[in-house]
Amino acid sequence: MRRADLGERALGQLAEAGALAAFGVDRREALWKVTRLARQTPIPLPLDDPEPEVELDPLDALSVIAWDYRTADHSPRGHLLGPLRGHLAQQRLPTAVDLNQLRDGARTRYVGLVICRQRPGTAGGVVFMTLEDETGFVNLVVWEQVFERHRVLAKTEPFLGVTGKVQAQEGVVHLIAEHLWRPILPLRAERTRSRDFH
Repeated sequence: MRRADLGERALGQLAEAGALAAFGVDRREALWKVTRLARQTPIPLPLDDPEPEVELDPLDALSVIAWDYRTADHSPRGHLLGPLRGHLAQQRLPTAVDLNQLRDGARTRYVGLVICRQRPGTAGGVVFMTLEDETGFVNLVVWEQVFERHRVLAKTEPFLGVTGKVQAQEGVVHLIAEHLWRPILPLRAERTRSRDFH
């Protein structure tokens, strides 16, 4: 740390991203240690650290993935909704794979991470979104009146709940949104960055 002369913010990002795991510390412990060390005034002699060691609970699987998303916008360890699948299944919410196999006209609810929002100028006010979970993607069609009714959620919510009707024609599946809602998930919504309106 002292040789690299990095600031507290950069060190914290490295710790959160798991870059210091090679030193035998998990992310939470690394974040604690680099924050403390970054605030210390360098001393010329190698003295013993007078502060007692703090024992921190290890991160659970969901937290590790959430920290990955927070620092790198993705995770090689899995999708944010993967560890929550049991919770979603209790609410009878299908996976993307299950939804994409539903018959044309079937009504369903779905929760996914918004990865893309588009409003082509030639689409007459229709907004297209792509949602994903740990099994795949769901193409969402949001008519203008539905978008206007749920404008704030549609534009800002990273995890989106949708109630709608499946449109399955010639192997192409869309979910036609009727209602948008904020899902109840046992995690703080990570501020993932979707590709919006490009």
